[in-house]
Amino acid sequence: MSKMIEGRIECPFYLKEGDSFIACEGILNGTKCFHRFQDNKKKRYYEIAVCSSQGGRNCQHYRTVSMLYERGLKT
Repeated sequence: MSKMIEGRIECPFYLKEGDSFIACEGILNGTKCFHRFQDNKKKRYYEIAVCSSQGGRNCQHYRTVSMLYERGLKT
């Protein structure tokens, strides 16, 4: 089932979201990183303010994964 927020996400490392979590591409090849929130309200705020803004570049996880690609440490 498609979720409206998934159409707004700009971050290239976003994979999916669920009850109080966001799943992103992991730091290691072939892994996922799960960001857990206290509740769905806080998760939704993060998705709108960070994942759906400026291509996700305000997220520390985005910056880390991007750096690994730039340095050729992740393929």
